[in-house]
Amino acid sequence: MEKRVLAIIGAGEGALPIIEKAKVMGVTTVAFGRNDSLAKDMVDVFVEENSFDVGFMADTCRKLHVNGVMASSELSTEVAARVAHEAGLLGNDVTQGFGGKSKYVMRTKVSQLRTVRQPGFRLYEEGQDVVFPVVVKAVDACGKRGVSIAYDAEGLEQAVRQARENSSDGTALVEEYLKGGQEYSIECLSYGKGKHQIVQYTEKESAGPPHFVEIAHHQPANLSDGMKAKIDRAAWDILEVLGLNCGMAHLEIKIIDGEIYFIEVGARGGGDHISDTLTPLSTGFDYYKAAIECHLGIYQPVPVTSKAYAGIYFHSKQNERLKPLFEQARTARWCVRNTVVKEEFDEATGNVGATNSGYIIYCADHRIAI
Repeated sequence: MEKRVLAIIGAGEGALPIIEKAKVMGVTTVAFGRNDSLAKDMVDVFVEENSFDVGFMADTCRKLHVNGVMASSELSTEVAARVAHEAGLLGNDVTQGFGGKSKYVMRTKVSQLRTVRQPGFRLYEEGQDVVFPVVVKAVDACGKRGVSIAYDAEGLEQAVRQARENSSDGTALVEEYLKGGQEYSIECLSYGKGKHQIVQYTEKESAGPPHFVEIAHHQPANLSDGMKAKIDRAAWDILEVLGLNCGMAHLEIKIIDGEIYFIEVGARGGGDHISDTLTPLSTGFDYYKAAIECHLGIYQPVPVTSKAYAGIYFHSKQNERLKPLFEQARTARWCVRNTVVKEEFDEATGNVGATNSGYIIYCADHRIAI
């Protein structure tokens, strides 16, 4: 196979698993990032680029004979798609507006689908009528940053302020609160327009209001074959209407009384070690290798099935009831990673905060629970 070159937009922590996998594959890596980036010395070629100038990066990709462009984090998904488009390479569609970052754009585009439902939504404007409770979100943040519930006008003012602080353009999205149900994420892979593959179904444990922090994930999710088929149809339609046709996608949904509700999607792998650890453990599928091959245009689809149970529990205040489980994990054979660093359980107000005092990851022939 001829030597291939992969450009990675961003050189922070999210770039590490991409770079490591590319090296194993014999793929040359080019990373664009800040001079103090974590992965600066790990790539074959590092290009300092603090402002993510699309034109400059596309020109550089052409000069270095890059074959594919991949985002390393939520922050770089749109930039990566635009660089790929300008450089004439495979990437997610940007011709009708990028559909993998702004929650408002996503909801607007998904509104035309009949295979999935949505809560009522609109951008926040001063003086608009609001039927409480509502969920307020930063329009383009991830990891539950800037997400909270409001039960009255005073709570709304506080929630909007928090959302605006976490939004790149100071915009807040107000949504109908979907009470009850179960949250899931669908780990997807796309290798061309109309060519999508479901890799795994993840069952999420949420702390609920006020910030809906995710405190555990389990694979495979407990879903019937009929519901999986229904999810597959909805996921396919969502990826198509949003123009997400290259690489990983992390689709979040909620199922209430048998109906699927769209929450959001990220044009990248799932965080909280869903894509880099849990999915390979539960399926045996090399998710990052496949994603890189998608961006290089050489992926050949293979069947993916669940081979084991895998999951993660965060050592946060919301999981303090699981203290015996964290104690068992110190010596249990099912524990494949334990990063808990202290006895105290810290309160988590966002998904990133849920990892402050560590976590445990399990892999076994059954779901590990207390």
